[in-house]
Amino acid sequence: MLTLETERLLYAPTPIAVMRERLLRSDFLADLPLGSSPSHPGGGCLRVRFPEEWPGEDARGVLPIWIARAERSPDPGPWCGGVAVRRQDSLAVASMGFKSPPDATGTVEIGYAVNASVRGLGYATEMATALAAWALDQPGVRRVTAECLETNVASARVLEKSGFRRLGRHRSEDGDVLLWERHPLGTDREPAVAPDGAGVDPGGERSEPG
Repeated sequence: MLTLETERLLYAPTPIAVMRERLLRSDFLADLPLGSSPSHPGGGCLRVRFPEEWPGEDARGVLPIWIARAERSPDPGPWCGGVAVRRQDSLAVASMGFKSPPDATGTVEIGYAVNASVRGLGYATEMATALAAWALDQPGVRRVTAECLETNVASARVLEKSGFRRLGRHRSEDGDVLLWERHPLGTDREPAVAPDGAGVDPGGERSEPG
């Protein structure tokens, strides 16, 4: 089980039981299964508080979709949505992770949604950087992609600070969506910015996992 640690955060896949519980309750405690990590070398479980604002305003609306997807693929390995937990108080502060396993080209997409009360503290940048770095260290993965609405300046800044470069854009019913990519260190190249909507399909419309 993938478990990542940064200076302030811990990341692990979101159990389907937690997603189901969130549909029933707005603020609750639940056990988050962990794999081996520096502070949990033997794995185990961590008691986490999932507050009302988790997994994010937009993400709450797609929880049923995430649940249905998890039910179809009960063991996606590490390539799934997860939760970022603040280590100091075991509070779930963001929903982050991979939208699907790497495709035939070695591309995998990440998404994220941060609790409104903790935005601007650098949590999204901290964990997006760690997730992308981990993914690019896996065999066969050649690039990590992400996207955000052009109007979401904060999300674009997160991706810039996490080492992503803007690739292009496409149009959606919600507005123009910016496309981003990150390559392994030492192989980054300046991507050509595609013409608006020119044959680019990022596989989604939000910077959210699931």
